[in-house]
Amino acid sequence: MLSIEKITPNIGAEVSGVDFSAPLTQPVLDALYQALLDHLVIFVRGQEISPKAHMAFAQSFGDLDEPHPLYPHVEGYERIVKLENDPNTPPDTNTWHTDLTFKAEQPFASILIARQVPPCGGDTMWSSCYAAYDRLPEGMKRDLEGMEAVHDLGDFRNSFAGDRDGKTGKARLDEAVSRFGHMVRPLIARHPVTGRKFLNFNESFVNQIVGMTTIESNAMKLWLANHMNKPEIQMRFRWSPGALAMWDNRVTMHFAVADYLPQYRCMNRITVVRDRRAQQKEAAA
Repeated sequence: MLSIEKITPNIGAEVSGVDFSAPLTQPVLDALYQALLDHLVIFVRGQEISPKAHMAFAQSFGDLDEPHPLYPHVEGYERIVKLENDPNTPPDTNTWHTDLTFKAEQPFASILIARQVPPCGGDTMWSSCYAAYDRLPEGMKRDLEGMEAVHDLGDFRNSFAGDRDGKTGKARLDEAVSRFGHMVRPLIARHPVTGRKFLNFNESFVNQIVGMTTIESNAMKLWLANHMNKPEIQMRFRWSPGALAMWDNRVTMHFAVADYLPQYRCMNRITVVRDRRAQQKEAAA
């Protein structure tokens, strides 16, 4: 029987009573999905989850993302990203962000497993975009309603801007911008399943507020980033080997704290692109 314990009032819950040593039943999978909707990010500790089980768990929720264009993958499993960091490969996710909002199809969820963690440090933080909206002054809610923002590669430009593989940084960056392009998304959006409004902004990938000059846009972006960076709507998770985290990428931001170097940290991540249950609900409507 599942037991769910909230971590903070706004976001996060630890789940116990799940055993990944055998395939999970449909009622358990449905209960975990509901816990994800309720708490935005859920955690299960003390598991030994093989890459095969990791894949099966992710596929039970929807379609998997294509192989990552930059990060390596687990041998034999190209859809499982291998995130390993040490002094030779420093982390590049130590900013607040919602994954891949510049893509035409924004990911639904990510499932991250800790394979090797430093003795201390290397925590991950999450924040609630629901709570960020709820905390907006009523006048700001009205002002932002109907406004849109341009999302692009953002911080990932750093990964493409260097000379490599016989190409200049300019050529690699031009190719990346052409490949990934831009998306225009509303600043105030509704969750496709719960219907709740959320603040649809993240500082890593939002380039421009539509209809504003660059100076005006930068001022608005700074205000929104400061508004969302409040401990009251955040949680912090200390990893242990075998711990699993799953988060709803539509209504959360996260920040991988890079305070553990020169220690080594290795995580495995699968990104689920489409929410199968949401699609089924939409088809039945």
